Amino acid sequence: MLGSDYRELIVPRLDNKGKAAAILIGGAALTLLLLLLAAFSGTLLLLIAAAAAGFATWYFWTQERIEYEYIISGDQLEVTKIIAQSRRKPMLTVSLKAFTAFGQLTHAEQISAGATTVLACTAQDETAFYADFDHSDYGQTRLIFTPNDDILLYLTKALPRSLGFRWEPQNAN
Repeated sequence: MLGSDYRELIVPRLDNKGKAAAILIGGAALTLLLLLLAAFSGTLLLLIAAAAAGFATWYFWTQERIEYEYIISGDQLEVTKIIAQSRRKPMLTVSLKAFTAFGQLTHAEQISAGATTVLACTAQDETAFYADFDHSDYGQTRLIFTPNDDILLYLTKALPRSLGFRWEPQNAN
C-alpha cells in the first residue's frame, strides 16, 4: 500500500480544444472533398490522397489530446505529459524543498526573461498555480500546474514554511 505521502493526479489540457476542433473539422472537410473528387473523376490517386488526409486528420487530432500527470512521493514532484493516452514524456522532477515561491498564478510576480516556464496546466486561469525553483537542467524555472484540493492540502504541510503557503478547500461544508 502506498504511504500517506503519495499523491497522484491526471488533468486534461483544456486550452487547446479550439485547435483540436479546427483540425477535426478541417481535416474531415478535406477528406470528404477528396473522396467526392475521387468518386466523380474515378482517379485512384485522389482516393489514396483522401485516405492519407483521413489518416493525417486522425493523427493530428489525437496529438492534441494532452493530459498532465502529477505524482508527489515524499518531497519529490514528478510531472509527466501524456499524449493521446498512449505516450508518456517526462517533463521534470523537482524536490518540494527547492521551491522558492508558490501560489496561485493570478498572484504571481514576473519572472526574469531567462527563466524557463514549464506549462503543465489545464488552462492558465484562476485554477492554475505556480512554483518557482532552481532546476539542475533548466536553471531558474517556473512550473504552472493545476493541482486539486488533496495535493494543495499536502503541499500546505510539505512546502518550506518560509513560503507561507496555506490552503483551505473552497467547498468545505
